[in-house]
Amino acid sequence: MKIFLDIDGVMVHANPQRKVDMAQDGFYQFNTIAVAILNEIIGKVKKVELILSTSHRFRFPILEWIEIFKRRKIYADTISILDIPQEERFSRKTEIVNWMDKCKYSPEEVLIIDDDKSLNGLPQNLKERLLLTNPYIGLNSASYSDLDRILK
Repeated sequence: MKIFLDIDGVMVHANPQRKVDMAQDGFYQFNTIAVAILNEIIGKVKKVELILSTSHRFRFPILEWIEIFKRRKIYADTISILDIPQEERFSRKTEIVNWMDKCKYSPEEVLIIDDDKSLNGLPQNLKERLLLTNPYIGLNSASYSDLDRILK
């Protein structure tokens, strides 16, 4: 399974009124509930590739991203980035749709975990594969409740 993963509003809150805690490695400390839920998702499916769709995706080389996720105790089979330059200024929806077309992914093999409201405009077959989080909270049990429907 390919999991398009955002960070702000998913693995950490995106509430401008609150500070996000930093880890010793200089990147955000992920919310423990979000980590537990992501690990549960990873445990339910086979051959997980985390595709970082976050705006932070170009901040580190891929080997550093792998280490960042290991330090936060998240173990996917593969970690990659959605490699569309941000200078092109596409919406997250367009980036994901274009990447899926380029890589020839079918909707059944993807899960999208994001807080970006532009994803409400996804084609229905992809919108059904979306866990849309509350940006002020991130990935939690409320956003996770749709997972069984998505993975069926």
